[in-house]
Amino acid sequence: MPTVVDRPRLPVHTVTGFLGSGKTTLLNRLLRDPGMEDSAVILNELGEIGIDHALVETAFEDAVLMRSGCLCCTLRGDLVDTLCELGRRVDGGELPSFVRVLVETTGIADPGPILQTLLSEPLITARYRAGLVVATVDALHAARQHGAQAEFARQVAVADRIVLTKTDLASGPDRERTQRLVRRLNPAALVLEVVSGAVEPAQLLGTSPGEADARTEGLARWAALRGGGLDHGSEIHTHAASVNAWCLYHDDPLEWVSVRRWLASVVSLRGDRLLRLKGLVNVAGESGPIAVHAVQHVMHPPVRLDRWPDGDRRTRLVLITRSLDLSGAENAVRAACAPPAGH
Repeated sequence: MPTVVDRPRLPVHTVTGFLGSGKTTLLNRLLRDPGMEDSAVILNELGEIGIDHALVETAFEDAVLMRSGCLCCTLRGDLVDTLCELGRRVDGGELPSFVRVLVETTGIADPGPILQTLLSEPLITARYRAGLVVATVDALHAARQHGAQAEFARQVAVADRIVLTKTDLASGPDRERTQRLVRRLNPAALVLEVVSGAVEPAQLLGTSPGEADARTEGLARWAALRGGGLDHGSEIHTHAASVNAWCLYHDDPLEWVSVRRWLASVVSLRGDRLLRLKGLVNVAGESGPIAVHAVQHVMHPPVRLDRWPDGDRRTRLVLITRSLDLSGAENAVRAACAPPAGH
């Protein structure tokens, strides 16, 4: 039996990508693979409502075992503390063991400090090692996101694997423009397109002899984009001060027609400053919630979920915006979605 000293270090893979680019969808596809059941997943979200937790098909407090067999927890502070706590609880028999960790960042996170921490933090390097950085890139919105948010370029520059998403929705010129942009920011990464179907974990998370050199080059590209040297740290929520997460709740079931009309108006009128909209809607007559997603002016088809992730049946919406005040949005939802008089 291997001792603590000679056991292999576990890879910590980072899944990053801009808001709405498909990180959670990609993660779900990976976790459905039987070979990934011995994974630990750390989710990090912007805002107080854990929408992504539900979309990864689990409800949890601290860390729980998902239906796929994977261990899942939420990042509640420093990444080093979270990884150390997971290790401590495994050693104490409180949690099942795992052979890899997947960290899903927020959509406006800078992944460079995460990688630096994994490469250099003494508290975790005895047990963990830096795995691969997988970045999702939305072929429909990449050019606009690159022009508006510095984090987009940093996510692409540091990646070992780049997954192009929504290529079925993007026009030919948009796809070609995205390909050129990605290649300019990171010529060394393996670029894959994922529209539907299974994702091969080995294709995304497998390593080759030259991977360590590529990672060093990725950090160098990231540092150049920051305009300075490599400053060590583990901050994950790094984003512009003008970006805010607005968390909205509604207690009673809503009529879907009214909700859809309100969502369409927000996306249409505020899409230029709406980085991301996601949420779970309690619709009258439905046993499970309806998951809604939007990125800027594009509203994606709603998804009916089989069950609620927890005992909370409230409608919960997260709107991540840039330079947009939505402090009165909860009242607007209530007014827009109220049943007609006399009903």
